[in-house]
Amino acid sequence: MPLHPLQTLSSEETIRARDVVLAQHPGDVIDFREIFLQEPAKAELSIYLDLEHSGRLSPTSPRPPRLAKCQYDVIGSDKIPYYHESIVHVEKGERVKHEIIGKQHHAALTL
Repeated sequence: MPLHPLQTLSSEETIRARDVVLAQHPGDVIDFREIFLQEPAKAELSIYLDLEHSGRLSPTSPRPPRLAKCQYDVIGSDKIPYYHESIVHVEKGERVKHEIIGKQHHAALTL
C-alpha cells in the first residue's frame, strides 16, 4: 500500500530528493540544511482524507504527490554560501520548484 500523504519521508525518499538536487548543481559544493516532507495542499489532502475516513480508500485511490522540501547552501568560488530552497517530486524524481534566497540569509549556526 502506498505511503500516507502525511507520513515522514523515508530514508530512500530523502536520498532520492538529495540526488535530484545534486544533479542540478554539478561541480558545486552543496551543504544541506534539511530535507523534509512538504505537506500537500489542503484541497488535495481533503480529498484523500475524505476517502480514508469514509472507508472507501483503495490502492488505486488518488493521492497527493510526495514532495520533499530541500533547504541547502550552494558554496561557490567566493566561498560565500547561497541559500536555496527546492521542492522535489519524490516519485517522479524531479524538481518542481526552486528559489534562490541569497547570500544574505544563512543559518546562525551550522554543524
